[in-house]
Amino acid sequence: MATSDTPNALLKRSKRSVATHFRGEFSRHHNSQKLNEFLDTILDPTEKLDDSDKVEWCRCLIAGGSTFEEFSKTVRQFDNAVTCGLVWTSNFVAYRCRTCGISPCMSLCSECFQAGNHEGHDFNMFKSHAGGACDCGDVNVMNADGFCPRHGPGRRTNTVNPPPDLLSIAEIMLPKLMMRLVYHLRCYINNSSNQRATFLTMYECEKFVGFLHSLADMGAAMRSVIAKALTNTEVYENLTKVGTKDEGGRSHYYTESQKCYQTILTLSMYPQGFERFQNKPGLNQKIVHQSLLEELVFWIVKYDFPTNINTLLLKMLPEDDYKIAFAKAYVQHYSRTALVLCTTRERVIVANRVVHISVQLFSNESLAFKMADEYNLLYTIVICLTHMLENHTIPSTLEDATGEPNFHQVVDCSNEIMKDHCYWSIVTDFINLLSHRRITLKFLEDEELVTLWVEMLSYLQGMNLNQREVNQHVEFEPDTYYAAFSAELEISALPMWSILQHCKTPETSSLTLRMIAACQTALQDWFDAINITENSKPNPNQLTFHLPLHRYLATFMMQAVQYQGIELTAILPDEDMLKKILVHVLQTQVCMSQIFAGMWVRNGIQIRGQAMTYVQCHFCYSMSDADLHLTQVCASKLDPDYFVRTVLERFNVLDWLSFSSTTNVNNIKLTADQQVSMVEGVLAYFTALLSIRTYLGISEQALIREEMVALLCMSDQQHSQLLDLMPEKSGNSSRNKELFEPTLKQIADFKAPNFEAGGGMQQGTYVPKGFLWETEYDPVKVVQRAVYKKDVQSALDRYTQHIKKNCNYKEKGSPWPPYRMPADIHHSYKGLFKILNCKTMHAFLYIVLYKAVKCDTNLPDSILYHCIHLLSMAFHFAPRKSTVRKTRVGAGTVSDCQLKDWFSNSDIRHNVCDVIDEVIIHTDNTGDIETEESCTMNVDMDSNSLVEMFDLATSNIVVESAGPMTSAKVGQKPIITMISKPGSVSNSSFTSTSHSSGAKPKYESHTVPTEQSHAPSVAFKMEESMISLLIKLHSKLAGKQNSYIPITVKKREPVTSCIGDGLHFISRLLDSIANTNSECAAVVKQVYTACKPKDTKDNQSQGKNDESEAKSRETRRRKAAARQEKLMAEFASKQKAFMEQAMEGEDDGVDDGVKDEGMDVTADEGYDCVICSQCTASTAERPVGLVVFFQASSVLGHCPKVEVETPVSIIEKRYPRLSNRAMVQRRRLDELCKDLNEASCQMSVNIGWEGGVIVQTCGHFLHLDCHSSYIKSLKSQENTDNLAVKKGEYWCPLCRQLSNSVIPMVPEENKHVLVKPISHDPKQMMADLAEMMVTRPITPGSEGLTRAMGSVMEDLLHTTYPRFRSLSSMTGADSVYLLFVCSVARSNLELQLLGLGGQLNQQQVQNISNKNSFLPLLHVLSLHSKLITLAPTPYTDLWTHITGINLTEESSSITLYQKDVPLLLKDITSLLIQFILTLPFTIKEEHYTFVVQMLYNALYVQALTVIICKFGVEEREAWRKKGRHATVETLEGMLSHLITRLNCSRLFEQEEMDHSFPAICQSVWSPQSVAMSLQEHILPFIRIAVLLKLHLFKTTLPENQKGSEYLYLCKILNLSSKEASPQTEATSSSFVKWATTEPLQLTRAWCVDFMNYANLNPDRGRSLLMVNQTWYRPRLMSLPTQYYKIFQHYRNQTCSTCTGTPKDPSICLVCGEFLCFREQCCKQNSVFECVQHSISCGAGTGMFLLVNSSIIVVIRGARATLWGSVYLDEHGEEDRELKRGKPLYLSKERYNLLEQQWINHNFDHVCKKWIWHKDRL
Repeated sequence: MATSDTPNALLKRSKRSVATHFRGEFSRHHNSQKLNEFLDTILDPTEKLDDSDKVEWCRCLIAGGSTFEEFSKTVRQFDNAVTCGLVWTSNFVAYRCRTCGISPCMSLCSECFQAGNHEGHDFNMFKSHAGGACDCGDVNVMNADGFCPRHGPGRRTNTVNPPPDLLSIAEIMLPKLMMRLVYHLRCYINNSSNQRATFLTMYECEKFVGFLHSLADMGAAMRSVIAKALTNTEVYENLTKVGTKDEGGRSHYYTESQKCYQTILTLSMYPQGFERFQNKPGLNQKIVHQSLLEELVFWIVKYDFPTNINTLLLKMLPEDDYKIAFAKAYVQHYSRTALVLCTTRERVIVANRVVHISVQLFSNESLAFKMADEYNLLYTIVICLTHMLENHTIPSTLEDATGEPNFHQVVDCSNEIMKDHCYWSIVTDFINLLSHRRITLKFLEDEELVTLWVEMLSYLQGMNLNQREVNQHVEFEPDTYYAAFSAELEISALPMWSILQHCKTPETSSLTLRMIAACQTALQDWFDAINITENSKPNPNQLTFHLPLHRYLATFMMQAVQYQGIELTAILPDEDMLKKILVHVLQTQVCMSQIFAGMWVRNGIQIRGQAMTYVQCHFCYSMSDADLHLTQVCASKLDPDYFVRTVLERFNVLDWLSFSSTTNVNNIKLTADQQVSMVEGVLAYFTALLSIRTYLGISEQALIREEMVALLCMSDQQHSQLLDLMPEKSGNSSRNKELFEPTLKQIADFKAPNFEAGGGMQQGTYVPKGFLWETEYDPVKVVQRAVYKKDVQSALDRYTQHIKKNCNYKEKGSPWPPYRMPADIHHSYKGLFKILNCKTMHAFLYIVLYKAVKCDTNLPDSILYHCIHLLSMAFHFAPRKSTVRKTRVGAGTVSDCQLKDWFSNSDIRHNVCDVIDEVIIHTDNTGDIETEESCTMNVDMDSNSLVEMFDLATSNIVVESAGPMTSAKVGQKPIITMISKPGSVSNSSFTSTSHSSGAKPKYESHTVPTEQSHAPSVAFKMEESMISLLIKLHSKLAGKQNSYIPITVKKREPVTSCIGDGLHFISRLLDSIANTNSECAAVVKQVYTACKPKDTKDNQSQGKNDESEAKSRETRRRKAAARQEKLMAEFASKQKAFMEQAMEGEDDGVDDGVKDEGMDVTADEGYDCVICSQCTASTAERPVGLVVFFQASSVLGHCPKVEVETPVSIIEKRYPRLSNRAMVQRRRLDELCKDLNEASCQMSVNIGWEGGVIVQTCGHFLHLDCHSSYIKSLKSQENTDNLAVKKGEYWCPLCRQLSNSVIPMVPEENKHVLVKPISHDPKQMMADLAEMMVTRPITPGSEGLTRAMGSVMEDLLHTTYPRFRSLSSMTGADSVYLLFVCSVARSNLELQLLGLGGQLNQQQVQNISNKNSFLPLLHVLSLHSKLITLAPTPYTDLWTHITGINLTEESSSITLYQKDVPLLLKDITSLLIQFILTLPFTIKEEHYTFVVQMLYNALYVQALTVIICKFGVEEREAWRKKGRHATVETLEGMLSHLITRLNCSRLFEQEEMDHSFPAICQSVWSPQSVAMSLQEHILPFIRIAVLLKLHLFKTTLPENQKGSEYLYLCKILNLSSKEASPQTEATSSSFVKWATTEPLQLTRAWCVDFMNYANLNPDRGRSLLMVNQTWYRPRLMSLPTQYYKIFQHYRNQTCSTCTGTPKDPSICLVCGEFLCFREQCCKQNSVFECVQHSISCGAGTGMFLLVNSSIIVVIRGARATLWGSVYLDEHGEEDRELKRGKPLYLSKERYNLLEQQWINHNFDHVCKKWIWHKDRL
């Protein structure tokens, strides 16, 4: 070898020359030896892999002499891939289209989705959690219709193969490159125990792997080369041969590396359980790697699936052969993956990485089936899951009462493996596989595999066992139930539904039967392990919600019967097995009732959480419904009497059903309330058992309709809520969604989003249609689906509201739930209704009715309506043929608790007629007998005293024989008699039971036994039938006897409606009984007749007494109702007034809130203090203050000078900030200060356009001393409810509105300051006003009041930011302070005007009230204005200059002021405010009118001067000539005069020099256009003047007959019109009235003053003169209609400040600035960027749209809140955080509301949930 060709020599040459050399050498000789030697040098495994120079060598060599970028571009030209294959990691935004997807896991990148046609499809955008890859072009995963134009089998854009020499170097290099990566990963051997070393190993290969990624990104041509290198077995064999590599002394390294690799491969662990199946293909866990790919997969498992290598391997998946090889290698190492999931420290992250790989492989059905068929992937998954569970089991303590040992092992839910859901990724793979029909069928066809799966489920059977605490509260509440419910749902239920969706045809019936048989076998083994027999009773204090084997059996039996035509009897186990199955599913239902009865309260709140989770929508189909179905199966096949008796026993209600207080049949001792709750529970359970049809053959469409109706009945639901709350069977969700929308459209109406009264926002909801309440509202279904009891009550309340409104329901009592007869069910379950017609059930219902009638303690309505409904169902489902009546043994005498023997047969039609004469209570102690009086009997009691109650009756002791009901039996007292057993002898005075007449006992006690009673049995007299009890119950509920009249007595239609109260439903049942047969009708009539009073005379008297008493009760009731109604009306009236005033406050903008107390109150009325509730006048000794809220605002500063219908788009360009009012006014002040006196400049304009202080009030008052005490109390509290108390914040004590100051009210005595009388002489009026400016009173006359006003001023100053208090560097502090004071008044007036829409028509003027905060604020500002301008006052000379009248003979009104701002450049509105602040606040209206008139004159001249500047040269000359001979009072005369004056200046010289250019305005200025321009210039001043006048004076408003705003406002201001007459319309010039006799001289002085300034700088003078006076309403940025445009435009945009891509980008909705939200990158002085921007843009108020969540965050000062979203989906809902990913559209109503709240400054009052942002937003 030549010296120059050695690797060391080549390393000294340039990289591109070496690359060119090797490429030429190979193309000429096809000899790669030298290249391989050089590669061995640069890829030396003994050196570190993170050498950047070595990576650069690889880049140059593979490019063959070109740059790597050029090479990459060339290779991409041959990319002919038909699939996208873009791979992403977590947090990548992708799309999923369910319409196009074949696999539920399909996903598309944003580019492919946007390029494809998915209009009208069911798609969503999502953030990937585990990573993924784009499936565009893959026909196995999605339909071709959804492909983008660039992908798909028929869309090959380039089929030309690359030239051979292009990739020849790559083909040589890539095996070496991949092997070098393998050598690096083998370092794991030495670093396996060091987590940090493992991390460093991966870190060191980042650059190298990044280089490999760049190769894979070159497209299909390069991917093919990489795939061949990874999968070629010969290449791997050659690269791993030991002893062939001895160059450079590396042979030893290769040998040791191979040995260590083999060692670690041999020692690698795998789960136990594979030994049984090692003969099956793919299950032998001895691994022999045959390719680089297989070894790479081995190492990524060892390294916990590093993301960079995972992604690299996934990028090659578009290569079909590679995909198969990769899937094989992945399955080969799958068992090791399961162990990694349990042992790794980052379990969630690793699980996501595993799923990232699995979902790409197993979503493809053909590939997944190949893995399952050839490599037994299903076995691998099940064995791995089994190993994961069985290694973390504990002995089960679920035992029966015998206490025999339990051999069952159950998973330990407290183990971290269960808590961390380590099984999740494996189960996800299993479910993904089962989504393919062929794989599911293969799973079920393998009996051994099914058995293995069911055995694995047995580890979940009975997990998380709860033991009821009976003595003391549990010390620590366990949190294991989260893990338990998640495990059953994910491991058991989700695969179950995936299997069931493929077993819906008769062809798969054998597979279903196989699963049923396996479940029955596993259940029997479980019963044997926990020692359960058919006669066993479970431990009553134990509860488990987890019985997956039971639920598998239930659902697969349902599937077999409903879809596969298998008879239920063919798959049912024997009766003993059914009884054992019933044990635990019934125990769950019993414990549910116990939990809600408060019997498990000592177990903590977690047990209630378990109960609610059990019925929650995501679990109910798999748990509670399956349990109910299994119970329904047992009820349909077991003996009905046995079943009902078992249920009653297990619900522990037999003691309540007994008439002996000593009976203790229950396993658990219950309190009286608990007994009633359990009775209610068992009745509800029977009702649900008979009514719920979820698994009894109902169609999917009908089931979805039932579920949706139940949810809508509970409350109006949003579309997303409805989707989330709909119970789902996993694996069948797509079918449910297909039926969802049509069903929703049929049963519900959409209610568009609207706004609440307080400004809150509601989202779009669906409201049930009216007919549902009358035909489909099912209370049983609602109870079944309600997680909270309040949901059940809500449904009943909504039903009540509907029937009262639409069904003319006028009954006084509350309506009962409209229980309906169950619809048809599958014939296999018809036996279920046998429990309705069994003797035990009838006896149970009889006792419930008896207790409802005979006990004083009223049973809950729920017990009654369940009982009545069960009786109604019993008649409805009674056998068609009536059974033959049998003679009863005992003839009307029954034994206590022996419910089966109470009736002679099971026919309800007979049993309702049978009379139970007495109940025999077997007891040894008759003192504990529960008698009728022990139930506190209140019917049939004629006794009037306690003695009479215990008197003896004269009836016989014998029991009369049973038989038909007679009138003699009806209405008799139940009598307890002592009887002996047959054959016994009684030594007492009681005789034994016999038929001897005349034998009477000495005592016959109702409750207390006598000394002589030693009989072993006691007879409890009843003498009632169910019919008699129903009639008496009707009377009891009605409050009068014989309230029910049978249809045989009074001819009427039977009651059939489902709408009514208890009386209605009892009447309907009795009518149904009477219509059953003649016997029932006769008994009903007999009972009704027997209940009639017999003694007519006594009855009439009693009737009169009853009637009188009833009338008295009714009178008292009416009076009480009237009092209550009056109180409620008063309360409603106050509440309505409060809300109306609150709404008025919001509409007023600045002064929003409640204004129920006026500012304009007399001393007699006073002010109501909301703290001490005293009504007093405001005095100097004890002043009263107005509750106010100060805040800074820049809303006025964002007013544009051009009104546009569509604001600037947030995407197209930024807001033109230089065109808004704040910037214009700031520039104006800066320009004035350049050449003029700063103090004069300060007095010529206003600031406050940005950072101005506005004042709001709720209208309430309090004493200042009360306020001080209130603030002190708040400061002493630890929790101040998000208040900055130290800054003076507090809640208004009455309305709880946020406030931060109190403005004192001026005492009444201070309002009588003497002012000058009104003079009609203008000169005198001018002099009087000038004198008042000098001699005005300053202090309010009280030190305390002065101090309070000073405090208010401090609050005003501290409200805004220092940068906004002064806009220039001022030398005079007083002028700065005066500017701020006057600007506060201006800002509040301008904002009030803005809140009124910017205009003042007659209606708006009438709505302006002086009951707000402005007048008290004006008093404070006036005080401080006068203090600033004490002496000499700056206004007298200015006043003289404006009016043109001399105060003294020596002075001149036309004196020019050097360095002062010319009058024509001053802001006239600011002068008005300054004059009002310096004058006494007791001036008369005429004084105010005179001031306005004088300022109007100046503004008139100013406006004409502005118009003249807009004229062209020719127009100016034409107007000068036109008015040359007109008087100055006319428009033409004044224009001519001003043009003549201004022509003498340099103002127009530039225009004259450039006369060739057109004028500013090319239109012709007609008199009408000049008049319109005049009004436009003057109108803003007129509006402010009117507002100010309405605040200061009680003005009588004139009628606006002509409709012109300008003329109407001038009329309000009493401006005199010289020309106005009914025939002529007044003009701007007609309102000019000069106080001086020489207006020409005055206006000449004004012009000269202006010209002297303009001559210095004509352009500046002209620009300052023409400052815009008309500003329009501020608008927020225009938003696009579709949100995805914002999302796509901004989500990857870089920040202009930090130049990075924000994690949480945001946009200011005021100016469109793009900002970093909650990120430190752009913070300044520890203040984050959005907070900074809220200050600079909004003076502390900012609205920011968060791009990644669509939410708007509002920042207000130191607080922030989530306002909501202005983007809603098609159902009117927000999608916060974009979790649903549905298309969002702009809600203009919401955006307008946001804009309105911004303008009206309502955020603090409307938004309720605020946080302290601490400058970190």
